[in-house]
Amino acid sequence: MNKILRSIRMKTLVWAILCVVLSSCISDSQEDRLKDTLVKTNSNYIDSLEADLELEYQKGHLPGFAVSVFTADSVYLLKGYGFADINKKKPYTENTIQNIASISKTLIAVSLMKAVENGFVTLDDDINTILPFPVTNPMHKNTSITLRHLATHTSSISDDGNYKKAYVFSERLKHEKFPEAWKDHIDIYNENESMPMNKFLKQVFSDWQIEDNFLKEKPGTTYEYSNIGAALLAYCLELKTGTNYKLMTEELILNALNMNDSGWNQEKLNQENQIVYYNEIYNPVPKYTVISYPDGGLFTTVSDLTKYFQDMIRGYEGNGKLLTSESYTTMMKNQIPDLDTAVGIFWDLDVDCCIGHGGNDFGLATLAYFDPDTGVGKILFTNLTIEMEEQEDQFYSIFNTLFAYDLSIKQK
Repeated sequence: MNKILRSIRMKTLVWAILCVVLSSCISDSQEDRLKDTLVKTNSNYIDSLEADLELEYQKGHLPGFAVSVFTADSVYLLKGYGFADINKKKPYTENTIQNIASISKTLIAVSLMKAVENGFVTLDDDINTILPFPVTNPMHKNTSITLRHLATHTSSISDDGNYKKAYVFSERLKHEKFPEAWKDHIDIYNENESMPMNKFLKQVFSDWQIEDNFLKEKPGTTYEYSNIGAALLAYCLELKTGTNYKLMTEELILNALNMNDSGWNQEKLNQENQIVYYNEIYNPVPKYTVISYPDGGLFTTVSDLTKYFQDMIRGYEGNGKLLTSESYTTMMKNQIPDLDTAVGIFWDLDVDCCIGHGGNDFGLATLAYFDPDTGVGKILFTNLTIEMEEQEDQFYSIFNTLFAYDLSIKQK
């Protein structure tokens, strides 16, 4: 599978973060919490970091980007560079709203752990005791698929079969606006129709059932990143809690942390603050939705996501607001130590220094990680499909730059 198709199928930049990071080595939910904690300083390391980022922007391969550098209780840098909309010359800022792709999966993790706390589920529940339709690997009919399998991408469910049918664009895609490699996929996207997530998932495993829906390997034995598996877990939570996933996450996470510029419905968010998405040849990409939205459909800002990651850092340190300390520990602990890939409950643990997640989709790329040893976190958003070598190099170089002053921040 070529790189373009692989990155869209996985909707993640975990494979890239290895190159980036290894090369460099909200108690109160007040509305103005983030602004109050922003460290306003002329410290040399912050000035130097901003200068380095400006030089990165001047390379010119990204339309715009926004970054955040923070600890559990302080924000050291929160800033945008370039344009959210090139034609209108609209600046990209820390309050620019965009989809964050697969970082959205970490909200499934928080929701799952809250459901465990409240006694609705256990991590090892068989999903076929929850779902109204069967989901069984036909090559391993006697092996159960559990919630833990879904949360660790070890369910043996593959996206190769039907995940392309999850994308619904606001207008038909034009072949001449995309590289030739997209041709066959554009034809599929243009035929997709919007439908409720539960109907989509049922059709994936019934009407659209094909061999490519599953791996040959037994559930629990192999890591295979699966967006469909993630959405299936969110649907299981809906069924067990009796609460719509959007409402569940709004109440549990977004409202609790005053993430007021975040949500699952793009149309309900401030239209003036939203980006234009660009593909790798710098043509605008029409707005789109993902039917299996829990796996990669959250819209937010660098500013709001900083609030969320500050709580994740505090939770890792035993002082989080959203969950019990035991739940944070479980969520960020390697669940399948016998496998080569280290993964928590959706959290990426496969980078030696950091915990977090990445995202990659049409017209965007995102990274958000924190170092549990230093307590320093970093976030990077851009509004471009990262496919060309020079685009990749600049994007990863920016994120790498954010690590340059950790020692100074820790000492501060």
